[in-house]
Amino acid sequence: MIRLKLTLICIFLISACIHVHGQVLSMEQAVDAALARYPTIEAQRAALAALETSVNVLKANRLPNLRLHDQVDVGTANGLSGSYFSMGLIVPTSGGRRDENRMDLASGNIALATADWEVYNFGRYKAEDQLARADIAVGQAGVQREQFMLRQAVVGAYLDVLWRGRILQLESRNIARADTVSRIINNLVNNGIRPGLDSSLASVELSRARLSYYEIDEGLRRAFLQLSMLTGRDISQLTVDTTFHEKALSDQPNNLKVVTSHPILSYQNTILSRQQSEIAAIRKTALPRVSLLASGWARGTSLDIDNNYGPLGRGFGYSRTNFLVGVAATVNLTDFRRVRSRTQVQEWKIREAGSRLEFERLKLENTLTASDSVLATVRLALQELPNTIRSAESAYQQRLSLYNNGIENILGLTDAMQLLTKVERQAVDIERRAVELRLQRAYATSDFEDFFSFFRRP
Repeated sequence: MIRLKLTLICIFLISACIHVHGQVLSMEQAVDAALARYPTIEAQRAALAALETSVNVLKANRLPNLRLHDQVDVGTANGLSGSYFSMGLIVPTSGGRRDENRMDLASGNIALATADWEVYNFGRYKAEDQLARADIAVGQAGVQREQFMLRQAVVGAYLDVLWRGRILQLESRNIARADTVSRIINNLVNNGIRPGLDSSLASVELSRARLSYYEIDEGLRRAFLQLSMLTGRDISQLTVDTTFHEKALSDQPNNLKVVTSHPILSYQNTILSRQQSEIAAIRKTALPRVSLLASGWARGTSLDIDNNYGPLGRGFGYSRTNFLVGVAATVNLTDFRRVRSRTQVQEWKIREAGSRLEFERLKLENTLTASDSVLATVRLALQELPNTIRSAESAYQQRLSLYNNGIENILGLTDAMQLLTKVERQAVDIERRAVELRLQRAYATSDFEDFFSFFRRP
């Protein structure tokens, strides 16, 4: 009857600590909830949408330039012969020269329509398109990598809740054992069978058990806060599924390999491809550009053909019209030197991207190799756990029985109780290490199917 009551108390405490107020959230559901609404994922998706939209900007920049212009002017008309660079600052004066400088006013009017279109540039547009597609590929791979890393964070937070919950359950059982021992000792002390020192030592052991429980409970609440932040769930309604097939941890793991489609490798590979696309675009920038040009304009002035001043109103109409069409090829010879320098810089960036890709591949392969190596030893420890726990439980029960019969002292009893608690914690720690190794294998191979199977309901 006492054991049944203690079991019910443990269940109640665990349920209270994990906030049983809503639908149970499995590990995979927690991951899906985080991927659906976490801010960093939304930011990556927005950045990707911006890259995809920039393609339209690139296409719009290649449309022909069509410019319309009209102006009406009033001013003096004193010209001189000679050449100069206007530098875009000096206002030209057209017309004949005069013997003297006059301040009489003349009016003028000009309307202009021009068009220019870069129709051929020896593959520069194609190289720019490839670079834009490479940028989009980097953005897409960045979203996948961010989702992959977020999955790791959510799984880690979820496991933190599970392990702390299991340790809290152990501490609850430890409190129950310490309370049982304390009651037995108090009865023996009150009946004069045991000295009062035993009662004090039992009280200390019970207080230590409670302090450990409070410490673990604090950590569990912090773990729930972290999981709540990642999943976007209200902590008051957050309940995790505690399903865990610990016996399956001893099974032989599946044969997994690092694949090129791994999100981390895929991201680094797209960066490498992007740098290669950029060097192709750089080399095209120095090549000639062929453009179609067209222009038409109309002009009026208040000056007559002999450069004499006339009424200002006469200059507001149009008296001459012209048009011009042509084909132009433009090349800047010094651009070839600039392109060579930029190409050298870009080649180093390509080497950097290639080295980073190889480094990430080696890291993943080393992680997988190390996990497989250590997991073989941890599986042996898992197979030893049942015998260890049974032995510790048996030792505690025997020490308790001997103490009740006056054969064992309080120190031997508390040692047995502490040993049992230590073994139970060690069992959880070994299972935690085994799960972490399985998670590392999933991380290295981007294959989480085997890992999630440990936490799925039958």
